[in-house]
Amino acid sequence: MPFLKSERGQSVVELALTLPIIVFILIGGADLARAFAMQLAVQNGARAGAEAVAIDFSPTASLAEARARDEMARTPGMDGNVPTVTVTFRQADGLTTCLTTPVVATPCYATVRVQYTYNAVIPWPLVPNTANFDRSTTMRTIKGGPGL
Repeated sequence: MPFLKSERGQSVVELALTLPIIVFILIGGADLARAFAMQLAVQNGARAGAEAVAIDFSPTASLAEARARDEMARTPGMDGNVPTVTVTFRQADGLTTCLTTPVVATPCYATVRVQYTYNAVIPWPLVPNTANFDRSTTMRTIKGGPGL
């Protein structure tokens, strides 16, 4: 019988030594999954805003921004008002603003850029606690930009 008691004691000690490591791995994995979900939300927001402009669903910069924020707000835990959303309308050279209705020779492109700073739930030692997500999507528009 004394042999069985010593076995139980050994198991309790092993559990006490490994439990903190297991908890840290589980919490760290959850935090990493949350960061990945936020990164996907930022990319999806940029895509949704540019796509809404491209199909003329949201023909102005403010409507495209609202569409991007709406898409990001669908991700649990993300406030769609926090990221910075920038919408620009440029010609193929990327510099010239679209001033006229686009034609084949001078197409107009809408670029939606979303910037978001992710903060980890738990500050981990030796691991960065913030990540800057910066994604942009460019699509050719049907009409040509704000007011066209």
